[in-house]
Amino acid sequence: MLFDLIAPYTTLCLAGMCKNAGKTTALNALIQGAGARGVSLALTSIGRDGEREDLITGTNKPPIYLTGGTLFATARGLLPKCDATAEILDMTGIHTPLGEVAILRALSDGFVELAGPSMTEQIVSLTEKLKIFGAEKVLIDGALFRRSLCAPEAAEAVILSTGASYGPDMEKTAADTAFVAELLTLPESGPWPHMAGRRFARGDLYDDLPAALEGQGEALYVSGAFTDAMASQLLRRKAIPREVNVEDGTRLLLSRESYEKLRTRGVAFRVRRQNKLIAVTVNPFSAYGAPYDPAAFQRLVESRVNVPVVNVFEESQWN
Repeated sequence: MLFDLIAPYTTLCLAGMCKNAGKTTALNALIQGAGARGVSLALTSIGRDGEREDLITGTNKPPIYLTGGTLFATARGLLPKCDATAEILDMTGIHTPLGEVAILRALSDGFVELAGPSMTEQIVSLTEKLKIFGAEKVLIDGALFRRSLCAPEAAEAVILSTGASYGPDMEKTAADTAFVAELLTLPESGPWPHMAGRRFARGDLYDDLPAALEGQGEALYVSGAFTDAMASQLLRRKAIPREVNVEDGTRLLLSRESYEKLRTRGVAFRVRRQNKLIAVTVNPFSAYGAPYDPAAFQRLVESRVNVPVVNVFEESQWN
């Protein structure tokens, strides 16, 4: 099921609500699905993934297992940790703390560790190179707190992973997941003004938010991130714009509380380009405490989002 959902897209980003949300399990299910269908696949990561133990939390993680012929891009310093035999096809000139990112083709089945670019422009460039080397689909292992790298220019579609490791309160996990899903599926705005390198527009172009809020017009346009600090500035005013427009949902770096306060004040959010959220995966197991009831958790998330919801563990068993 999960692989069938990505069929229309060539670039896909996987983002997680937290560590141990089931993102790597979802990635492995997609790898299995590609192998079963004969689809040429390429993988890279925004941060680091595939290690068997999380370097920060010390919790166990599922490794990434590739089949021979799969393309992957990773930092050169991680090559000794990959037990799949691979040939280097290209050195990208993209540098990370773990070394320059190389493009490789797996010559045998085996485990790999991934570490890739940290900037959207680098992801876009790397994706194009992977396609040149024959990738029909490129999977980008992402992260919640770096959602901007899952922006529409970097990935055509997004899968969001959530799970019991987010916290012991299943209701809160589902609510926060639904909030992120809402940000990723906000409706598109009409045509934008020509920003001409300026940060804000509201009838005219402005360099800072206070000046924009003094301007005229019902719609505020923000080039770049819209943050909790900006939301606080709006909420302190009696007269506020009725619409806030951002480039895409990954640029809304808002808490659910700030977002709901602005919505209560009548503010609508719009995006220039909508992210394509195609599924939410749920992991009822926690690396830190008690698990959720699998069926109840899946039903709860299904009731809050408008995309398919997949139990990643069950998916990995039969895909």
